[in-house]
Amino acid sequence: MKIIDINNWKGKKHYLWFKNYPTPYYSLTTRLDLTRFLRYIKENRFPFFVSFMYIANIALNEIEEFRLREVNNQVVLYDVIHPAYTIMTKDMVFENCEHEFCFDYFEYKARAEEKIAIAKQGLKEEKSYNDLTRLDQYYFTCLPWLDFTSVTHPMPNDVTITVPRIAWGKYIEENGKTTMALNINVSHALVDGYPLAQGINKIQEYLNQVERFIK
Repeated sequence: MKIIDINNWKGKKHYLWFKNYPTPYYSLTTRLDLTRFLRYIKENRFPFFVSFMYIANIALNEIEEFRLREVNNQVVLYDVIHPAYTIMTKDMVFENCEHEFCFDYFEYKARAEEKIAIAKQGLKEEKSYNDLTRLDQYYFTCLPWLDFTSVTHPMPNDVTITVPRIAWGKYIEENGKTTMALNINVSHALVDGYPLAQGINKIQEYLNQVERFIK
């Protein structure tokens, strides 16, 4: 982690301009091609949710702007960003989970499945990320029952406003191709359109190279 020297940072004027907006964040929804990714994880019986979250996590960590956060009126660049995510419990209400990122897929999967198993029973092993002020996370969520064209996120008036929110929906198979809506919500003070596009394109690139990462 390092503190950015604002006065010598290329993003200074954009950060100072947008940070004081009442709503400095924006959201973009696009579609991803899951054809190769879905075929691979089905053939190998890997879980969809954890596998997609893993790909998105490693892809977004490649983009520096996605690792920027505002902390105590300073811009901080984290070395790595960890996953926090929503899980449906046995009572059909959601619970929040989090675990430490690791690049090894099977360790990442094991950590996630341990947290998911606890959450599905409606048990809270620890405080959820809603109760914390930890900023070195992405907030992942999905709506697997619906295909959508846009999403809005409830945004708190607190320090987590610069944490990116990532949501995806139900995947659709049509004419031999599988696609899925992906929504990303970011702070315009830290992430403008170019790095947002880089992040989305990197996710698609890694989905197309799934065998390289999930093995």
